[in-house]
Amino acid sequence: MKNTCTFTTVKIFFHTIILGIIASFSHFAYDLSGKNLIVGLFNPINENVWEHLKFMFFPFLLWWIAMYFIKNKKCEIPISTWIVSAAVSLIVAPLSVVLLFYSYTGALRIESVFIDILLVFVCYFIALWVASHFLKYSDPNKWAVVVSSLVIAVIFIAFIVFTFNPPQLPIFYDTVTKTYGI
Repeated sequence: MKNTCTFTTVKIFFHTIILGIIASFSHFAYDLSGKNLIVGLFNPINENVWEHLKFMFFPFLLWWIAMYFIKNKKCEIPISTWIVSAAVSLIVAPLSVVLLFYSYTGALRIESVFIDILLVFVCYFIALWVASHFLKYSDPNKWAVVVSSLVIAVIFIAFIVFTFNPPQLPIFYDTVTKTYGI
């Protein structure tokens, strides 16, 4: 028999750690692959903020898909609620990284690799916590599902397009090579 279930705080911490570890490894995936272009589409290819948002999006997207198949066997969470929750978290995770990163680097003039790494874990936790509430309390209509699906698709496409053709904006500036793009 199925029952309605969402993520407890303990499970959110557990999944945050798993996602954070995966993100840490994906940071090096492009270089370890011999700079394989396919790997670079889904993992950071340089040291700009935008590229690092890839490991807030792609592992999380795969996690949402896997969790749906795992939880669907024992939970009564409709696919519509699952899609909207996924879209919310796939927006919240990268957006919280951007907001928090520029807050402490720009406003406070702090540069710290430790804080950068911690930020990944904090933002995954925030996104999972918000999404868990959507899973528990939302009952989306079909338009919410359509819009959520489009948002996920647009973000996915933006990561691919901006890998090859980044705008000359600070979020795309590679602090190591002092350039934009590959």
